[in-house]
Amino acid sequence: MKITNTAIKYRTTVLVLTVVLVLGGIYSYITIPKEANPSIEIPNIVVTTIYPGASPDDVESLLTQPIESEIQVINGIKAIRSTSTEGVSSIVVEFEPDISIDEDFAKVRDKVDVAKAELPSDVDEPIVNEIDMSEFPILSINLSAPYPLTRLKVVAEELQDGLEAIPSVLAVDLIGGLDREVSINVDLARLQGYNLTFRDIVNAISDENTNVPGGSVDVDELNYLVRIDGEIQSPEELRDIVIKSPDGRPIYIRDIADVEFGFKERSSYSRLAIYQEEDANGDLFEYTGEDRAMLPVISLNVKKRSGENILETVDEVGAVLDGYVFPTGTQVIITGDQSVFVEDLITDLENNIISGLIFVIAVLLFFLGARNATLVGLAIPMSMLLSFIIFQALGYTLNFVILFSLIIALGMLVDNAIVIVENIYRFREEGYSRFEAAKLGTAEVAGAVIASTATTVAVFFPMLFWPGTIGEFMSWMPLTLIIALVSSLFVAIIINPVITGIFVKLDDEETEERPVFARRVFTGIILVLGLALGLANWKTLLVLVIAVPGVMILHRFLFKPIGDNFIKTSLPLFIDRYRAVLNWMLERDYSGKRALLRNTFSLGSFTLGFFLLLVSLLVSSTLGDTSSMLFMAPGGLLLALGALGVLIHTFEGAIIGKNYSIKAGILLTVLAALFLTLMWMLEKDVDISTAANLLIFPLLIAGAGLVGKLFVSRSHLILTDNRSILLNGSVGSLILIIFMFALAPTGVEFFPNTSPRQVKVTTEGPLGMNLDASNEIAEEARKRLEALLSGNDMTRENIKNMSVNVGVSSDAQFGGSSASPERSRITFNLVDYPARSEDSFLTMERIRTQLSGIPGAVITIDKDQDGPPTGPPVNIEITGPDFGTITQITDDIRSQLRSASETQSIPGLVDVEDNLSSGRPEVQVRIDRERAARFDISTRKIASTVRAAINGIEAGKYRENEDEYDILVRLREGDRSSLESLRDLTILEEGTQIPLVSVADLEVESGLGSVTRLDLQRVALVTANAAPGFNSAAILGEVQATLADYEANMPARYTLSYTGESEEQAESFGFLTIVMIVGVSLIFMILIAQFNLISSPFIIMVAVGFSLIGVMLGLILTRTPFGLMTFIGLISLAGIVVNNNIVLIDYTMQLRNRGVKKHDAIIEAGATRLRPVLLTALTTVLGLIPLTFGINIDFVGLLTDLDPNFQFGSENTQFWGPMGTAIISGLTFATFLTLVIVPVMYSAFDSLAIRLQVAFKGEAYLSEATIAAQSTDNP
Repeated sequence: MKITNTAIKYRTTVLVLTVVLVLGGIYSYITIPKEANPSIEIPNIVVTTIYPGASPDDVESLLTQPIESEIQVINGIKAIRSTSTEGVSSIVVEFEPDISIDEDFAKVRDKVDVAKAELPSDVDEPIVNEIDMSEFPILSINLSAPYPLTRLKVVAEELQDGLEAIPSVLAVDLIGGLDREVSINVDLARLQGYNLTFRDIVNAISDENTNVPGGSVDVDELNYLVRIDGEIQSPEELRDIVIKSPDGRPIYIRDIADVEFGFKERSSYSRLAIYQEEDANGDLFEYTGEDRAMLPVISLNVKKRSGENILETVDEVGAVLDGYVFPTGTQVIITGDQSVFVEDLITDLENNIISGLIFVIAVLLFFLGARNATLVGLAIPMSMLLSFIIFQALGYTLNFVILFSLIIALGMLVDNAIVIVENIYRFREEGYSRFEAAKLGTAEVAGAVIASTATTVAVFFPMLFWPGTIGEFMSWMPLTLIIALVSSLFVAIIINPVITGIFVKLDDEETEERPVFARRVFTGIILVLGLALGLANWKTLLVLVIAVPGVMILHRFLFKPIGDNFIKTSLPLFIDRYRAVLNWMLERDYSGKRALLRNTFSLGSFTLGFFLLLVSLLVSSTLGDTSSMLFMAPGGLLLALGALGVLIHTFEGAIIGKNYSIKAGILLTVLAALFLTLMWMLEKDVDISTAANLLIFPLLIAGAGLVGKLFVSRSHLILTDNRSILLNGSVGSLILIIFMFALAPTGVEFFPNTSPRQVKVTTEGPLGMNLDASNEIAEEARKRLEALLSGNDMTRENIKNMSVNVGVSSDAQFGGSSASPERSRITFNLVDYPARSEDSFLTMERIRTQLSGIPGAVITIDKDQDGPPTGPPVNIEITGPDFGTITQITDDIRSQLRSASETQSIPGLVDVEDNLSSGRPEVQVRIDRERAARFDISTRKIASTVRAAINGIEAGKYRENEDEYDILVRLREGDRSSLESLRDLTILEEGTQIPLVSVADLEVESGLGSVTRLDLQRVALVTANAAPGFNSAAILGEVQATLADYEANMPARYTLSYTGESEEQAESFGFLTIVMIVGVSLIFMILIAQFNLISSPFIIMVAVGFSLIGVMLGLILTRTPFGLMTFIGLISLAGIVVNNNIVLIDYTMQLRNRGVKKHDAIIEAGATRLRPVLLTALTTVLGLIPLTFGINIDFVGLLTDLDPNFQFGSENTQFWGPMGTAIISGLTFATFLTLVIVPVMYSAFDSLAIRLQVAFKGEAYLSEATIAAQSTDNP
C-alpha cells in the first residue's frame, strides 16, 4: 500500500509524528472541557407571562389565547402546548428538529410583542426563553446556621457575589431565606373616613420618594449641579408623607396606615437533614443526634457557562468556599454535584483503557507473544489520544455519552491493528525482512481493513441524523465511534507498520545487544522518572516498584512459557483440527437419486417464500392488498413448507452428530442448570417458561444424538451434503430461537431503568391549601420517613441527605407551573452505588409504602432520570369539542386506572393522576354593569380597587446602602383576611364612597386548578408511572388493553392519544429501523465495491442476519428487555460482524486468484485467518465486559492511594449494559458463523453459481478455471 510504504520509507518522521500525537493527545485530554451532559439544542421556546391573582380561566382567555393566536402562524411549529394556572401562563412552542432555533426565537419574540397589545395593561412583561441545558445547576450549596435567617441571607448574598465573580460561572441563583419589604398597611375604615383611595397613597409616595435632577447653575467661575434629593432615608419617613391637604389640613400616611419594615409573606420553606457525608478520603461518616437535625437552609444553585470545564469550575467554587470566612456555626452542605458524576466517568474511562490494554495484551500474548501483543495494544492509547485531539479541534466537550462511547469502542480499536500486525508477523515467519514484511503484510490486508472500517462507520453514519431531543442527545455516540474508528485506521495503516517493522521479533531470533551508552541512558531515564514519582507520590512509586518486577517475573516464568507452549503446540494443533472440521463441512455426495432436490428443497422453498413475501409487501404499498395476494399466498405456503423442512433437517443434523450431539446437549444442559442456579442465588426472577426453554432444547439435542447413535445411519437420512446440514441447522436455530423468544419474551423498554441516585417525593394537598397547612403535611411525611430510617438500618445507610421544600412548582420538563403553596417536595440523595446496603429500588418502594395513606394529600414518588428527558410511561391525552365531556371521560379513565392500581389488576401501575384538579376556592366578583353605570364606575376601576386592596400596589423602592426593597401599599391583614372585609370595600367616585356590594355580587365558587391546551385546543391528561422493577412498556400495554372497550364506546370526535414516553419510543424505534435499513444498504454497497461481486456481500449479509441468534439468546439468558440501547447494540453489531467476514472472504478470493482450488482456498483461508478472527472477536468482547457486567478495578486509585476499590455493578452498567449484552452475545455467535458457516456458504454459493452457469450457458461456456474447479470440487 502506497501510504504505508511511504510511512515506512520516512519512518523517522512517523516516529516524531507519533511522539507529537501522544503529547498533543495528553494535552487535549487534560485541557478539553468536561461536563456531565452533552450540549444539545432543544427546539423548544417557552413564553411565560405572569398576572398575579388571575384565575386559570382568566389566564387562559386573557393571556394564553391571544399569545397562542399570534404564535401559531410561524412556520415549522411541531406543537404548541400551554398550561394556564393561577397567575401564570406558560406556553411551550416545539419546533421541528431541522429548524434554526435562533431564527425561531426571534420570530416568537416578535409575535409576542404583537400580542402585547391585546393583553391587560397591568400584566407583567412576557418572558421568552430558549431551553438551554447549561441553565441547569451543576451543584447546590446549602447553608444552615443556628443564627437568624436574616443574617444567613446576608452571608448567602455575599457568597453569591464571590461565586458570580468566577469567570466560568454563568449565574448563581439564591433560593430561600426571608425577603424584606416596606409594608404600608392601610386601615380600611380610616381610608374611607378620609375619603381617600389606594391610588392617592401610591401617588403621594411616588411623588415624594424621588430624586430629580435640577440642572446646573454657574456661580462665579464654578458650575454647580442642582439635584433635588427626595428619596427617603429610612422607612419611618414614609409616615410623615402628606397624602392630601383638604381645607388646608394635611392627611399623613400615619393617619390611615402603619408603616413596617418587615418581611414579605413566605412563599416557601426549605429544610435539610444530613445523614452521611464523605470525608476528605472519600469515606462515609454518619451524623447522629442533633448533627442530623432538620435545619432551615438557604441554597445557592451554581450554573456554569456553556462549554466550560465542569471540574475546573467546581474546583474554583471550592476555592471560594474555602476562602470565605463563615460565621461560627454555619454548616455548608454540597448537594447535586455533577462534577462527581463526571469524575466517576473519567475514572471509568481510564480504568477501562487500562483494563482493555491488560485484556488485549493477555489475549494476544497467547497468540503473538509479548512483544507483538504490546505492539497491537499500543493502538488503544494512540487511537484514544488522536480522538481527543480531534474532539478539541472541533470544539467538543467530554460528556458522559462521549466517554462511554469511547469505552464501547475500546475493543474495536485494536481490530485493525490485530489484522495488520498479525499479518506482518506471519510474513516474518515466512522469512521476509522486518520492513519488507511490514510492507507486504499491510498491503495484503489493507483493502479488507479499510473496507471493514468503512462498513462499521457506515452503520453508525445514519445515526448522526437522529431527529429530536433524544437524537441530539444520542447522536454523540455514533459521532464518537466514527472518530475513534477512523483514528484507529490511521494508527493501523501508518503508525503500526512502522513501529512493528522496527520492533517485531520472532521467538527464535536473538535479542540484539544494546550499546553500553544506550543502556546507561535508559537506566538514567528510569531513575529520574522514579525519583520524580517518589517526590510526587510515594504510593505510586511503591506500587510500580512492586508491580513492575512482579509482572516481569510472572512473565518470565509463567506467562511466557504458557504463551510459547500455546503458540508452538496448542495453536497449531487447534488449527489442524479446524482444518479437519472445515474439510468435513465441505464434504457432499450427490450420487444418490434426486440428491440435488433433497439437499436444496427446504432452503430453496424458505428463501423463495421469504422473497415472495417481501415482493407482496412492496406490491401492497403500491397496488393494494388484492394484488399483493398473488405473491403473498404462494410466498406464505413456500415459507411454511421451507420452515418445516428446515426444522426437520435441523433435527436430522443433531441425529447425524451422534456422540457430538449427546456431549453438546449434556454440556448445554449443565450450563443451563448452573445459570438457573446462579439466578436463584442472586434472587433474580426467572419465569417457568424461560427455565423450561433453557433445559428442553439442550435435552432435545442430546436426545437426537442418542437416537442417531442407536437407531439411525447416514443412509437413512435425507441430506447428503454437509453444507446443507449446516445451513439448514443455522436457519433452523434462528427459527427455534425466535420461537423461544416468543415463549419467554423479555419485554420492551425505552431507556434502561437504572437504580435511583435520587428519590423525589411530591406531596400535594387540595388547591387552595395555604402554605402553613401544606407545611404540616410535609412535616407529617417527614416524620414518617424519619421513623422508617430509624427502624431500618439498611435503608438509613442508603440515604445521604434529605431535603424538604414546601411551596414548589410542578416537576414538568419545560414550562411547568408556578410555585404552589399546596405542593411540597422531599428529595433523598442516595450514597454511591458501591456503598449501598440494599437495592435503591427497594429503598424507593419502602418510602412509597411508608407514605401511603397520609390524609388530605396525594403522594407521587419518582427517581432521577438517566439519558435525555422523556415523558411519563403512561401519558394519555383526551381531546374533543366539549370540555365538559372531556372532563367526564378523564374522570372515568382515572377511576378505572386507579382501581387497577389499587387492586393490582395491572401490577406495577402507580401514581395515577390527571390535570383536572379543582381550582382553589375563589370569590368571584360578578359586576352588575347596569348598577355600576348609574354611578359611572367602570369594570376596570372596580377590578383595580379590589386588586390593590388584596394584592397591593408597589409604590416605589426604599434603598439602603446597595440594597433596595419594595414599598407595598395594601390593606392591613385584619381587613383582608375574611370575606366580610371584601364586602366592606368601597370605590371612590367623584368624592363619594360607593360600596362594592352596591355594584357587584360576591359568590364563592371553585374553578379549574389549571387549563392545559394542545395546538390551541383544551386537552386533559391522565398520567401514571411504573413501580420499581416493572417494565413500563408492558404496563402501558395492559393500560391500553384495559381501556380498549371504553375507548371503542367513546362519543364521536373524542379521542385518546397515548403520548409521552410511548410516543417518543415509537419515533425513536422507527428512526432506528430506518437506520438499520440504510446502514445495511451502505454496508452492502461497500462490500460490492470491495469484492466487485454480488455473492460474497450477500453471504456476509446473511451472516449478519444469523448473528440475531446470539443476540436473542443473550437477551433471554440475561432477561434483558429489548430497548433503545439494545437496538443500538444490534445496529452496531451489524457493522462489527462484517469485519471478520471481509478479512476471511477477501483472503479466500486472493488465494483463488493465485490459482488455488476452491476447496483448498477455503480451508487455507480459514486456517490462516483463524488467529486474527479469534483475536478481534475476543478483544471486542473483553473490552465490553467491564462496562456490560460492571466489573471495575480502580487502577488510578491503586496507583495514587493504594486503593483498588473493586466494584461490581453501577448505574452506568445498567444504562449501557443492554447494548453491551447485545454486542457480546451476537459477536460471540457471529465468530462461530465466520469460522464455520461463512466458508460453507461461500462454497455453496459458488457451487450454485456454477450450476446456474451450466444451466443457462452450457458446459461450453465455462471458463477453463471453472472447469478445473469443477473437476476437483464437485458442486
